[in-house]
Amino acid sequence: MITYRQALDLILALPFDAGMEMCPLLDSVDRFLAEPVGAPWPMPRFDNSSMDGFAARAEDLHDATTDHPARLSIVGESAAGRAFAGEAAPRTAIRISTGAPVPPGYDAIIPIENARLVGERDVEFPAPAVAGRYIRRRASDVAEGQALFARGARVTPAVLAFLASFNIPAVRVARRPRVAILTGGDEIVAHGAPLGEGQIVGSSLYYLDAELRACGCEPRIFGIARDHLPDLRALFSEALAWGDILVTTAGVSVGPHDLMGRVVEELGGTTILHQVAIRPGKPMLVATYGAKVHFGFPGNPVSTCCNFEIFLKPFLRRAFGIEPTVRPTETRIAAGRFDADLRRLFFVYTIIDGDTARPLPNQNSANLLLPAMANALAIIKPGDTVETGEAVEVLRVGE
Repeated sequence: MITYRQALDLILALPFDAGMEMCPLLDSVDRFLAEPVGAPWPMPRFDNSSMDGFAARAEDLHDATTDHPARLSIVGESAAGRAFAGEAAPRTAIRISTGAPVPPGYDAIIPIENARLVGERDVEFPAPAVAGRYIRRRASDVAEGQALFARGARVTPAVLAFLASFNIPAVRVARRPRVAILTGGDEIVAHGAPLGEGQIVGSSLYYLDAELRACGCEPRIFGIARDHLPDLRALFSEALAWGDILVTTAGVSVGPHDLMGRVVEELGGTTILHQVAIRPGKPMLVATYGAKVHFGFPGNPVSTCCNFEIFLKPFLRRAFGIEPTVRPTETRIAAGRFDADLRRLFFVYTIIDGDTARPLPNQNSANLLLPAMANALAIIKPGDTVETGEAVEVLRVGE
């Protein structure tokens, strides 16, 4: 049986490439950039005003006071989308709007409330102006050619709006991997179906489908196979033909109805690992079929949730170019006792709140309330119980 770190290293070494495709910018929200994006021009593209008021030369207002205001002639206007065509001349000012270009030679903006009109052609200023104030300088936000977003950056609505401001028509993004999902077991029924004696809803199918969509994949639930080798093999073969990645639950332990290992062998798969020294999620299987990768998670739903977080998410982050590939852990103060497993690394479902971490009760692999309530997994070393008040290592989940 291998360690968590050994299993993670094997998974991250698998040769899987999501591929890339061009995507119209306005359709790219929640996609991951497949290559860096740089600025095609500076931002702002030109010096512009951050206030409504007047543009003037600071030197013409040098001696202005309340008793002896500086009087300048109004010679034009610069409005947003309609720039003043001339250049600055001594003892002149122009009206200017927020966002409007600042003409060459004018180096100060005076807000409209700090000016007084004298007739229609003159304006007085009762105080000096500071050169450069209220002017947004060309390239002060972004320089031309500046790197904006790295490969693996997620296109959020704000990122989309920023790229749209450069009139970028399309971006190259990572292709959404097709992920086939299936499970097996005579006791499993689909959501919405009537429950017979001893049957349960295959909740892991829907957890995986929702998580994979949130992670930027294209999942498809292939359904539930009976505890019968030909039935499982047929459903698995169909899923394998469609998916780039396969995620299965159940059938990976050593019981008489655990058939997944036999299916892998019969379909020519190469087993990369089988069983990891962790709790929950020990009987996990990872196999490859050429360029396709198969994650075989245990049947207990909490094990599936845990293994998805600690193994499949880093695999997908690497495929999309997201850094860091493995999210860093954090340290909190234990607000309760974290029991240890004697032989396995124990991932304890936990609620972190500020500087503290509190273990949830009833840490068993069938208790779906754990992942539903937790926002972190505490990582407890074998035999190393953490007492209240001691430091505990945690990994945020659900992000």
